[in-house]
Amino acid sequence: MELVNEHKIGISKDTALEKEVGANVKGECLEVGMYLAMARQAQREGLPEIAEVLKSIAFEEAEHASKFVEMNGIIKATLKENLEMMFEGETMANNEKKAAADLAEKEGLEHIHDFFEESSRDEARHAKMLKGILDRYFK
Repeated sequence: MELVNEHKIGISKDTALEKEVGANVKGECLEVGMYLAMARQAQREGLPEIAEVLKSIAFEEAEHASKFVEMNGIIKATLKENLEMMFEGETMANNEKKAAADLAEKEGLEHIHDFFEESSRDEARHAKMLKGILDRYFK
């Protein structure tokens, strides 16, 4: 197979735009969180149709972030390497969020404790899903 044009990873790495692209990764990710939080707010205020628009915008911002991630070569060359990297990240996030939950409990911050506790379990679930994929498809 001869491909004459395809997507490339890391095209902005070591260029004058690397820093700007990196800043855009962070900005786009923050916008995803902001739009999803606003969608939850809209739901609480009884405006579900606005919530759906905000979720749609959040997804587009996530797509922007993903393209900037590719440009700066933040992802690895192969899917297996990326899955392994994310498995490690989810495992670390599981531990860090549990530690934050414990600290919140110690500080008497019940709602913060509850969210960190639940999100720690979510990170464990994510890690298990990634491990399952790695074990089934990349052994």
